[in-house]
Amino acid sequence: MSIHAMSSKQASLVKINGHKREAVFNQKYGNPDDEINWSGASADCEIHDESLINILRRTIGFPGNGVSLKGGNTIQIHLGNLPELTSKNKLIVEKNHKGQTKVGHGINFSEQVSVLKTKSFWNKYLRKGDILAYSYDNGQHIFFNMDDVVNFIITECEWRLLDTGRLKGDFFGHQYLTYEYRKKKGLFVLGAHGGRKGKEFIELLKNKIRSHTQ
Repeated sequence: MSIHAMSSKQASLVKINGHKREAVFNQKYGNPDDEINWSGASADCEIHDESLINILRRTIGFPGNGVSLKGGNTIQIHLGNLPELTSKNKLIVEKNHKGQTKVGHGINFSEQVSVLKTKSFWNKYLRKGDILAYSYDNGQHIFFNMDDVVNFIITECEWRLLDTGRLKGDFFGHQYLTYEYRKKKGLFVLGAHGGRKGKEFIELLKNKIRSHTQ
């Protein structure tokens, strides 16, 4: 199920599960007394386990102990307005000939792609920490250097504009990322969502850039 199709109850459950993952992560690798990050604007967790820090230094580099923690089938990078990709004043929402919601961004596609190829964009919306960690359902975690993740996205992702106004991000001929309008809340969502796209994106990263699993 895609993010835009979720009920408010389902969305709340996703948030609750996310905060449970943060609590578990803090118990294993961080400070068990750390407060859960409810704002979403800063790192979800911090790594304080010296053994893990030493391993990460050898395997992926250790640019800092702040962690952006993800989990589940969906990876949401940002939910809200992204002025770099859509002009709020020029936004057009209408129905196409198929009855589907069609969005005009007020920013042409070539400009959008130029933005999506910059480190500054991904550092602003994805980089909540210097390390990206994903929590598997079996209790394992996989760790990536966020610089590697950002560089991989801007180098390898090819963007397509659909006639609905959705932007699709492809890697090596397969679609993983989506930027689309969420009609109920009047906001946009950027992420790896729909089906198991979040998990699939993590596996893509695992196969293409440095990582450590434990």
